[in-house]
Amino acid sequence: MGQFRVPVSVSCVALFCSVTSAALAQEPPDLLKSPIFDEAPSVPVVAKPQDPEPIVVPRKRKPQTDPYAAQGVGDGPFRFYPTIEIGSVVTDNVSNSPTIRQTDVGFRIKPTLAFQSDWSRHQWRGSATGEWMNYDSTPSQSTLTGTAQSNFRLDILRHTHADFAASFTANQSGIGNPEVPGNAVSPRRDYSTAASAAISQDFGGLEGQLRAGLIRNSFDNVALTGGGTEINTDRNYWQPTLALRGTYGRFGARLKPFAEISYDPRFHEQTVDRNGQRRNSQGGALALGLLVDSGPIWKGDISANFIARSFDDPALKTATALGLSGNITWSPTPLWNIVASTGVSLGESEQANVSATQNWNVGLQANYALRDNVNLRSGISASIANSNSSLDTTTAASLGADWQLNPNMAISGTVQSTWFGSSTPNTNYDEQRVITSLVFRR
Repeated sequence: MGQFRVPVSVSCVALFCSVTSAALAQEPPDLLKSPIFDEAPSVPVVAKPQDPEPIVVPRKRKPQTDPYAAQGVGDGPFRFYPTIEIGSVVTDNVSNSPTIRQTDVGFRIKPTLAFQSDWSRHQWRGSATGEWMNYDSTPSQSTLTGTAQSNFRLDILRHTHADFAASFTANQSGIGNPEVPGNAVSPRRDYSTAASAAISQDFGGLEGQLRAGLIRNSFDNVALTGGGTEINTDRNYWQPTLALRGTYGRFGARLKPFAEISYDPRFHEQTVDRNGQRRNSQGGALALGLLVDSGPIWKGDISANFIARSFDDPALKTATALGLSGNITWSPTPLWNIVASTGVSLGESEQANVSATQNWNVGLQANYALRDNVNLRSGISASIANSNSSLDTTTAASLGADWQLNPNMAISGTVQSTWFGSSTPNTNYDEQRVITSLVFRR
């Protein structure tokens, strides 16, 4: 029996220590806290553990706002951003003439109105811009151009949305344009109106889009020296478009390949053109590309395009064009914003037995925030137009700066240079111009 005494003793000691510890860990009874005691007995008290403090989830940091950015007008569902530029333009070749260079100074005004919605769902934004340049010595070369565009996104279901777009462009082409007669009194006015509707559905890793649209291009008549007129109504046409696009990649993917096929016939307002040829055509395009969305650094799309167009008149051969199309934005730092763009298209031609004009263009625009209120701008672009009868190239470069005095006023200056070269004799020209403006905005 003696061999069990030590374990029993040890067990008793352990039990006593456990009971003592538990007793000491308990909160003293309320009796000890009664006012009849002057002081609480010196009994060791272990503080009762408190409830854990609630975890505070920090809010996401809001993006830093530009202190010189326009604030806009309106507290309702839309916010408007009006801007007006007033200044001067100086050019060393006002008519883009290859032979007779004439320097001129003009007055320039450029109003702009942009808007965007402030809705929890859906989105609607747009803008309208006009530019009027009136020259002192050659008022016939004064220009009036403008653009307007609107985009509306309708969220139908969680994975279904619709997009509606409309645009209008009014442009002018001087005698430097090979399509404008060299004896034109004033530039030719060109207009383009477009509208489209698209519906997109995300099937989970694969998004499909069906788009339908309509484009109308028209060209004004041109007055010629000596009292003549070039009639351009035979160039006006309508172009309906039907396109189907498929994009592969789940939501949030940085790279998404896509493929698109489109059908876009053209119907001219006149049955035959000035050369007695039927210009109505059937056209289509195939694009294979990539969507890029890598945070704030890379964003945009790029695709390889093949375009073909056949004409009703057998004397006009089928035209084709192959090239790249898209826009890529690169922002290596918050101070830099660089945009590269490229495009390919088949344009109309008014020349006899020339079916179409192949057009390629490429451009690079860079913006650098030198200071909070000083931005530097630069750009370069090049385009090629091949109509089988001539090969035309246009190169342009620009440098500019914007000095923001406050959110509502800025000073802007730009230097532009344009060089035009053609295989057609006596058509090459160049022009340099300087534009300065005061910018007022809200």
